[in-house]
Amino acid sequence: MKKITKRKKIYSLVSLVFLLSLLSVKGYSERSKENYSAKARRVNFSLSGGYAHSETRSGLVDLKAEVQLNLSPSIRAGFGVGYMSDSDDLHMSGNFGEMTGGMMGGILGSFSGHRHQFRVIPLTLSLYYILPINPRVDVFMVGGGGYYIGSFRDISTQDRNAFGAHTGFGIDFKVTDRIVVGAESTYRFVNLKNFKSELHPGFREGTEGEDHIEGSWHFHHHQQEWHFHEIHAEEEPIIMELFPFNVNLNGFSFRAGIKFRF
Repeated sequence: MKKITKRKKIYSLVSLVFLLSLLSVKGYSERSKENYSAKARRVNFSLSGGYAHSETRSGLVDLKAEVQLNLSPSIRAGFGVGYMSDSDDLHMSGNFGEMTGGMMGGILGSFSGHRHQFRVIPLTLSLYYILPINPRVDVFMVGGGGYYIGSFRDISTQDRNAFGAHTGFGIDFKVTDRIVVGAESTYRFVNLKNFKSELHPGFREGTEGEDHIEGSWHFHHHQQEWHFHEIHAEEEPIIMELFPFNVNLNGFSFRAGIKFRF
């Protein structure tokens, strides 16, 4: 928890320094009225992709398409649709944590049949504050909110939605008058709640000379380990193990892409 809090503080400090830097060069980077009158009402369409990391999911694919409207020489509104996903392959065997009759320990076991798949579609509204550094380079701050439509696939597919916020900064490089390439870093504040763990049919491998034991495995999301339940195990300990968990998406995204200006 301290590590997460420290990372957030560092990101906030970097954002503050970046904002102060932008303000310090503002006097040198105002658009002229002639340029503004020709370009202010342009519409930008952007496509970007990259990597996202959060408190409970890492290695997320992060894609985004966005329409941006210029509201003033330095203010732009963006309406975006994103796609984020990752998965865990569950076809494996090895040493897992087990829980049988209330006892925990390491044991060799196997299970089969499924993958954990997580997907979320962010629908976002963002405001951009643009500062041109020179005729070809712009830097920007961004902030906004969105509605996140999420699903988690275990045995079945569970759907959960949530509102969230984001903030960040980035840079654009104008290749031509109508084509721009750039990169952006943002931090999200999103928490999708009350997903449920599910049981995977499988077995526990016996010791030498013993048959394997039929039962079920499930992933304990709070302890980040697999637990095994024998078929004859009491129902109450299993139910206690299957309490809800959250997918916390608080974390960074790093994306690069291209914009087309119309």
